[in-house]
Amino acid sequence: MGKTPHHPVNTRHLLLIILPFVLFILSPLLFLLTTSVVDDTGQLTLEHLKILAVTSRQLGLIKNSLLLAGSTSLATVLIGVPLAFFIHRTDIWCKKCLAAVCLVPLLLPPYIQALLWTGVSVPYIHTLAGGVFIFTLSFFPFVTIITGSGLQATEGLVEEAALMARGRLATIWNVTLPLVAPHITAGAIIVFVFTIINFEVPDILRITVYPVEIFIHFSAYYDEKTATLLSLPLIGLTMALIWWQMMVMRNKSYIALGFSRTGQPIFSLGRLRMPCFIGLLSMVTLCVILPLGVLIKGAGGMETYIKAFQSSRDHIYYSVAVAGASALIMTGFSFIVSYYLVRTRGWISTGLDYLIQLSLGIPSIVLGIGMIHVWNREWTDSVYTSTWILIFAFVSGYSPFVVKVVSAKISQIHPEWEEVAIMGTGSRIRTLLGIVLPLATPGLMAGFFIGFILSLFNLGTALLVVPPGKGTLPISIYNFMHYGAMETVYAQSLILIAIAVTCGGILYLVYRLGFGGKIRT
Repeated sequence: MGKTPHHPVNTRHLLLIILPFVLFILSPLLFLLTTSVVDDTGQLTLEHLKILAVTSRQLGLIKNSLLLAGSTSLATVLIGVPLAFFIHRTDIWCKKCLAAVCLVPLLLPPYIQALLWTGVSVPYIHTLAGGVFIFTLSFFPFVTIITGSGLQATEGLVEEAALMARGRLATIWNVTLPLVAPHITAGAIIVFVFTIINFEVPDILRITVYPVEIFIHFSAYYDEKTATLLSLPLIGLTMALIWWQMMVMRNKSYIALGFSRTGQPIFSLGRLRMPCFIGLLSMVTLCVILPLGVLIKGAGGMETYIKAFQSSRDHIYYSVAVAGASALIMTGFSFIVSYYLVRTRGWISTGLDYLIQLSLGIPSIVLGIGMIHVWNREWTDSVYTSTWILIFAFVSGYSPFVVKVVSAKISQIHPEWEEVAIMGTGSRIRTLLGIVLPLATPGLMAGFFIGFILSLFNLGTALLVVPPGKGTLPISIYNFMHYGAMETVYAQSLILIAIAVTCGGILYLVYRLGFGGKIRT
């Protein structure tokens, strides 16, 4: 049989589609960088950068931020890596159930975790240790998911051979951990970035960190210029960290759709199975059952839910509509972007991948300031005063997540299938829509869900750019918290979580009914 001819991706056509999208999601960052070195007359100047002269206060804020993010990264690795190992490499009981349940903390935004744990008066919760506790409960699933992806992507033959020759502990330390070290490192970096740019949790816990200082200058002092300039060191740090995790991961997948190895344990726990299962069950209780229990108990009776719904009905509808529209736009663009990134190699592809991921490191409050810079102009006033600015903000901030999920699925589709289809149809577009799109459907649905819940849960950016007369459910929760109406806060938080769970359930049913679970790669 002759060799199948290769039909290269038309990079020129794809770039014409992708570049405007990349420039769009980077526009807030570009305007922030530009305004920091331009004076009121439009002339280049470095005069404004004097604000960045390090003071004792700034040193303290930087120290607190680094300590908070670094400690959280370490804690999430200590929890997330063993959890991924037990699920994907051992014969622990109920591993698929544990794998699913341990994703539930992703449906509890960090600011809701902060609200509920402050409500139960946990000792030292208003300290850096309390912040580490909250962020660890919220972010350890990222390390579990990424490490699990690495374990699923590696063959177990080397570990099995080492296990027979050297024993369990030596195999885990010298073989298993080195195999997934890039994934562990990438997970820790991502958690570090997410923690250091977050201002909502430190604001609720009254912890003095760098992002809170930025927020204070903008919202309390109305000093947009200082807030913008103060964000530059933070953005510079996150840009470097994002590049580092890209270099660590190279072309490895951040996420694996499915649990292909859960039925093939390599390490038998033996007598340790019961203690390990009890330990994991205790962690699930702390991370999932206890927080939900606190919310349910704090909300009280049904009348509280009715009152909470009535007081925020418009906010609920608005949040769902905006999150749905944002997720739909993200998913559509991410399909084209992901296809390009997966099917091409070289410095252009690597550069675009990095540029797309940059928005991961922009604090939500800084993204809001950047959106104001971009759209608060006479000729864009129709966008600035409408819901579109909020949708654009969400698309700018969360598209990298959707791109990574969709890319993981497209990378599982064999290029040879496309080449054969192109030989028959003579059209890459028809092949893309008729072959790649259906096969990528699980990834697209997962990407839509992630884009939806991230947009639904957003608080920091929405506080700044929500149009007049509108409001989202997280903003309503934030406002009721400041009023001290904690029963309403808990009830609205549960409504928010219920919306996310309902969306996931609907997407799963659509997938099962529409495709019968038969789409495989």
